[in-house]
Amino acid sequence: MRHQSLLLLTSFCLAFASLDLVAAAPVFRAGAATSNITPTIAVESGARTSRPPATHVHDELHARCLVLDDGEAKLALVVCDLRHISAEVAAAAKVIIEKTTGIPPQCVVISATHSHTTGGAKLEEREGEPFFEYSAFLTRRIADGVLRAHNQLEPAQIGWSVAEEPTQVFNRRWFVMPERGPIYGAHDNVEKVDTNPGYKGLLRPAGPVDPQITFVSVRSTSGKPISLMASYGLHYVGGVTENTISADYFAIFADRVGELLGADRHQDPPFVGIMANGSSGDVNNLERYSDEELAKRGPQPKKKYQPFEKAREVADLCASKVMEAHKTLQWHDHVKLSSVQRTLTFERRYPTKEEVAWAESVKARRIKPMSASRYSTYSTVLAFASPDMPPTLDVIVQTHRIGELAVAAMPFEVFAEIGLELKQRSPIQPLMNISIANGSHGYLPTPEQHKLGGYETWIGVNKVQLDASVKMVNALVEMLGELSAKKP
Repeated sequence: MRHQSLLLLTSFCLAFASLDLVAAAPVFRAGAATSNITPTIAVESGARTSRPPATHVHDELHARCLVLDDGEAKLALVVCDLRHISAEVAAAAKVIIEKTTGIPPQCVVISATHSHTTGGAKLEEREGEPFFEYSAFLTRRIADGVLRAHNQLEPAQIGWSVAEEPTQVFNRRWFVMPERGPIYGAHDNVEKVDTNPGYKGLLRPAGPVDPQITFVSVRSTSGKPISLMASYGLHYVGGVTENTISADYFAIFADRVGELLGADRHQDPPFVGIMANGSSGDVNNLERYSDEELAKRGPQPKKKYQPFEKAREVADLCASKVMEAHKTLQWHDHVKLSSVQRTLTFERRYPTKEEVAWAESVKARRIKPMSASRYSTYSTVLAFASPDMPPTLDVIVQTHRIGELAVAAMPFEVFAEIGLELKQRSPIQPLMNISIANGSHGYLPTPEQHKLGGYETWIGVNKVQLDASVKMVNALVEMLGELSAKKP
C-alpha cells in the first residue's frame, strides 16, 4: 500500500513538473501597426524645404511598425514613408519607445524609404525654425506606432525567404563615350562616370545591382496574416504629379502584398505590409543600354506612363515575386531574437584647397556653376570648409538576428555593391539590408567609386572619409559574427 502511494505521489509530481515545463516554454509573439505621419501641406512663408510645397496628398505617409517578441528579447522594426530620417528624430523616438514598451534602443530600427515626394520638409531644423513642429510630431507618431504594435502582440509563427526581381533595378552611374566630352564635377575636375546620363553615348554601368527581395512574414497561430516586411535595393520610382505627397512604390507594395496574402481589409488588427529601402544608393528604375547594345536591339518603342502607373507596375511585380517565394515558406513556432549595435566614428570630409578656390571664384564672379553641376554648388563646398564643422561624425550601425535571418541597418544611402559584399560575407544567411536607418548621413560609395567621381561622391552629399564604407562593412561583418556565435 505504501509502495502504491509512493508511485502515485511520484506520478503526480512528474505530471506537475511536466505542466511547469509546458508553462515555462517561451511563446513567440508578433504585432504590427501603422501610424500616420503625413505633414501639413500648408507651408509658412520662407520655410526651407527640399521640394516645392505640396498642394495635394495622393496617399498618406505612415510609419509602418513590426514588433517581435521571443519571450526574452524584443525587436522593433520601423519603416517611415520619408525621404530621410534624422538621427535626432530616431534617437528621440527610441527614448519614448523604451519608456512605453521596454524595448531598448539597440533593439529598435527606424528607417526611411527615400521616396522623393513626401513633402520635402528638412527634418534637422532647430527649435524655432520652420518644420520643427513636424519633427516633434514625427517623433511622437513613430513611438505611438511601435507602442500600438507592442500592445497588439499575439502568439505567432514566422518565416523568411528571398525572392528576385531583376527587371526593375538599374545602376544609374555610367561610363560614357569620349565624344560626349568631359564630365565635370562641382570643381572642374574631370570625372570618369556620370549619374543619370541620358540614354545615348553610354559605354557600361559603373557598378552592379542587387535584384534580391529579402522578406520576413508573420502570421497568427490560426493562420491570419499579421505583417510582411521586405527590403529591395531600388531608390524609388517616381512618376508622381507635381506638388503631390506620395509614399511611392513602397506603400503600393505594402497594400498589394496584403491583397495577395488574402488579408481581410476589415480584420482586427489590420495587416501591415512594409517595404524598406535596401542598398540602392546608385540604383534607380530607369532602364539604359550601351550604344553597342542599342545597336543590337534596334529601335524600341518607349512606353509613356501615366502618373503613378510605373510605381504600381513595380510594386505589383515585387509583390508577385514575394508571393511565389511565400508559398514555400517554412513556418517556425519560435525563434530567438538578438541584436548588436555599435557607434562608429568617421572623420568628416573637408573640401580640398582646390575645391575651395573654385567655389570662392564662382562666388566672386557671381556666376552659376556649369550645367553639369546640377546637384552641387559652390555654396555647399564653402559650407563644408567652415572651421565650425566638427572633425568627426558618429553614426549608429546595427545587426539583428531573427532565427536564421540577419538584418544589417545602415544610416546611409548605400551603394549596391556594399550590400552585395555584406550578403556575401555574412555568416548568417539570408541577410536583409536596410539603408537610411537610425539616421541619414548622405551617400556611401566605395573607395573605388570615389575614384570614378560622379554626383554621389561630391562633398555636398558625401560627408565622411573616403574609406568609410570599408570601415562600416568590416564592423558589420564582425557584429554578424557575434550574432552567429550566439545560440539561435
